[in-house]
Amino acid sequence: MSSMTFEIATRILVLLFSALAIIFAFGVVWRVEKKLDLAFKFFLGAIVAFFAGELTEIFYFSSSTLSFYLASAFKILFAALFLAGMLVTRDMIRKIDGEK
Repeated sequence: MSSMTFEIATRILVLLFSALAIIFAFGVVWRVEKKLDLAFKFFLGAIVAFFAGELTEIFYFSSSTLSFYLASAFKILFAALFLAGMLVTRDMIRKIDGEK
């Protein structure tokens, strides 16, 4: 298998798993309420940002420099939203454990 074929296969798998994660996260957001809803909205936003970043890296829009900046912005957004989801989840768990 050539390196180009491996790269294409890897990108397809990343996009496929990301799309499935988006679908399942939508299902969770649709069914839950309050703090858990907020946490999963952050996780959903993070997954969408990750997916958009991957698409940006695959399809170069107008110039490679613009594509690089967009992909970088989506990665930063992914990290920030994922962190926000983790913080909300941690706060819920701490409240359940009686720490707060």
